Amino acid sequence: EAVSSLARISRDLLDLAAQTVDRNHQYPDGLVLFTGTMFAPVQDRVTTGEGFTHRPGDEVAISSPKLGTLVNRVDYSDRIAPWDFGILALMANLARRGLLQGQS
Repeated sequence: EAVSSLARISRDLLDLAAQTVDRNHQYPDGLVLFTGTMFAPVQDRVTTGEGFTHRPGDEVAISSPKLGTLVNRVDYSDRIAPWDFGILALMANLARRGLLQGQS
């Protein structure tokens, strides 16, 4: 259990939003911008007082017992392949494989 105040955010909200869409950031079906999360590391990574930032090569895993685990390796967005497999492509893929059937 924890609380996170938007008043403590370290970056301007307009700056965050402006950086979400450009040639290095693709969102085939739109996006939701989360301004903070209790899942983010808060300890300093290298230098005291400079906080935490992921670096290329880091592995980030998010798990849920019902959904499984999403694992991503961090790299600069201009070095990785464009993201074109959004929610619509996922749903079409699941439907083709018969995985969207209702439960009995």
